[in-house]
Amino acid sequence: MDFEVIKGILEKVGLMTDGIEQHIDNFMVAEEGNIVIATGGLEIYGDVAILRSLAVLPEFQGRGIGDGLVRALINFAERRGVKKIFLYTRSAKPFFEKIGFLAVDSEELDKKSIKSLQIDQCANSSILMKLDVNDFFKNIKCRK
Repeated sequence: MDFEVIKGILEKVGLMTDGIEQHIDNFMVAEEGNIVIATGGLEIYGDVAILRSLAVLPEFQGRGIGDGLVRALINFAERRGVKKIFLYTRSAKPFFEKIGFLAVDSEELDKKSIKSLQIDQCANSSILMKLDVNDFFKNIKCRK
């Protein structure tokens, strides 16, 4: 995965790029043709993960690409034994609620065992959301 391409997308949409390089193996991209148009990743800490850096280039937004990318990341997390996925958002709460994330109090996240820059940089200005991975897969919306 090309770190510079992912970093470029994040910068274009105004998201932080600090700390992504050490988690690059847990990032995914969406492509149209041979152009990367979206990205998102996970920081995995045992059975807990932080979903971060979900970004779709503006000209490709509104097509369900972000939704598909989040669902792919949830599948990826589940295969790695992750039970809970957290994220911070300033403006996308309704988007993440449609997928199954719920707003939670900051005490839900064990900040001592999770060494993420997301916590330091987002905790005071963003909403913390959580998804129980098992509940996600029990949800009727995920069945065929």
